[in-house]
Amino acid sequence: MAKQIEELENAALSEKPWQLSGEVTAQTRPENSMLEEDLAFDQASRAAPAITEETTLKLEDIIKQRIKDQVWDDVVRKEKPKEEVFEYKKRLTLDHEKSKQKEEENPAHVEIQKLMDTLFLKLDALSNFHFTPKPHVPEVKVVSNLPSIAMEEVAPVNVSDGTLLAPEEVKEKNKAGDILGDSEKTLTDKKRERRKKKIMKRLKIQEREKRQKLKEAMRGGDGTKKKSKGEVEQTLKKLTKGGKAKILTNDGMDKALRSSQAFFSQLQDQVKTQVKGSKGQTAKKKQKKISADKLKL
Repeated sequence: MAKQIEELENAALSEKPWQLSGEVTAQTRPENSMLEEDLAFDQASRAAPAITEETTLKLEDIIKQRIKDQVWDDVVRKEKPKEEVFEYKKRLTLDHEKSKQKEEENPAHVEIQKLMDTLFLKLDALSNFHFTPKPHVPEVKVVSNLPSIAMEEVAPVNVSDGTLLAPEEVKEKNKAGDILGDSEKTLTDKKRERRKKKIMKRLKIQEREKRQKLKEAMRGGDGTKKKSKGEVEQTLKKLTKGGKAKILTNDGMDKALRSSQAFFSQLQDQVKTQVKGSKGQTAKKKQKKISADKLKL
């Protein structure tokens, strides 16, 4: 038993023959060692016919037959005779009536078709129009991202063309371009992102302000509910009747205030009128005071 184990160990540790050592070149194997082996290999090119006695006899028979027939010339290559355009045009028929005759339908066929249509309509009516149409056959569309011209490449035979696609052909590029990381972005990319963030922030602030104004308008500005139009008109009438307020009409003044010069000139006129009104009130008060002093005893 120990002797057998020792033999197996020696066989496992010893150097293997060249037949079991994988790929072997002529330098690594012994001389003329391939002749002693029975090899099975694929031959891509067509093998030359083996010259035997039968083939030589066939050739001799062919030569003898040609000598008997006195055929000394070589075999003439067969070519398709060239046809001139004029002769081809002559053979074309220019009679258009023949095509019309072919297109004409047989009246008997037309009548049969009409009768069949009426018959099928009546049969459908008898079966309460339970018409069962043919099942829809979906159209098969083959969509492939392979290139139209398949170029020859150095690739294994068992690899399909689908695995040789580029990443751009497998997945379409993003419309905004390649997705870049923070370290890959340039100064212009960073500025563009900052500009976008500012625009978005500004739009959010504007939306918030609009919502706030709408809320204030609904509440009436001071937390109370918004008054209706009729209530506002009634309060205005009460104030005007009591002499506490006066309704000012702006007859076409807004149209003239399109320039800054017109606005400031109108403002100056308003200030002047206010000053004149205050002076008139002070003068009236003085006159009243004087008259009161004179009447004192």
